[in-house]
Amino acid sequence: MRGRRLLIVLILIIAAAVIVFFRTYDGKPGPLPSEDEITAALNEYDSEADAAVLLDRVRLAEEHVFVPFISSQGIHGMGFLKWEKRKWSVTRVDMSGRPEVRVTDQSDPSGRYVVWNNNPLEKVKEFRFYLIRDRNAGMSDRVNYYVPRVQMEELVNVTEHPYGAMPFPEEWAGIMREDDKLNKAPAVDFMDNIFSQFYFRPSMLYVGYLPVYAEDAPPRSGSSKSGDEDTEFMMIMNETDLEKPQ
Repeated sequence: MRGRRLLIVLILIIAAAVIVFFRTYDGKPGPLPSEDEITAALNEYDSEADAAVLLDRVRLAEEHVFVPFISSQGIHGMGFLKWEKRKWSVTRVDMSGRPEVRVTDQSDPSGRYVVWNNNPLEKVKEFRFYLIRDRNAGMSDRVNYYVPRVQMEELVNVTEHPYGAMPFPEEWAGIMREDDKLNKAPAVDFMDNIFSQFYFRPSMLYVGYLPVYAEDAPPRSGSSKSGDEDTEFMMIMNETDLEKPQ
């Protein structure tokens, strides 16, 4: 009798494990839905999307897809699909079309893309994307430290590419990895690594962009954005935020 009870308990444990596995295992992504199916899913997710024309379906990663679209009112928006729970789902719709960072891998900066879908009526000629770290200096535990400035630039011709998905340059990803290591360096390593003096500081890296408009561009109007766990917003910059090469 005792052996039978143990067998029943074991079967229940295995059954529970199988159920948990199938509920959490997403499996290999299946084929993308058709354009009509994606359009319907975008409009179901956000009734204000009013998506009418899909411009593209850009696969950022195996489980992430970027969908720039135009609404029936001519608004240029962005939709995002993600493979989860063994199906493709809309996880976010953005109706501003302004640049932002889409994260496909939280553990690696290389899994980041700058995405945008600019309305040609805004007459943006160029996006200048920047990875910035502000210069900083001070003293901690009687030790002086200096953090040099980082300013790295990537240019995109918006006239030629009104929408797009720019993968993070490897130079950007490399700096972000090193910055993350410095932030995580434990205090006990201080004497062994002169750079570990930065262990106590928060990261000061950020990504921003500067839109360059045509002379006859219409007045700019703002619009709100709301994100999700895979979104990182970008700061809109001015010329005064940038340093000129020496």
